[in-house]
Amino acid sequence: MRMMLAGFGLVAVLAGCEETPVAETEDACGASSYQSLIGQDRAAVTAAGLEPGQKVRIYGPGAMLTMDYRADRINVELDNADRVIKVTCG
Repeated sequence: MRMMLAGFGLVAVLAGCEETPVAETEDACGASSYQSLIGQDRAAVTAAGLEPGQKVRIYGPGAMLTMDYRADRINVELDNADRVIKVTCG
């Protein structure tokens, strides 16, 4: 009985040692600052200082994209008329 209680105590102590995963913030890239671009054309995107590069991805329908997730990258999705339909991180 004493050994059983010691075993339960050890399990409880070790369970507390488990690492807590760090949650990604939903707006790590600052996409919320650019939500006003939705409905605007591509020229408004570049006028806002967003140029395609390592931290900015501007793409339209049918574009081939890498599937890597980067919390610090802003994704600007355009429709067929080159109007912004979504601004997200990733």
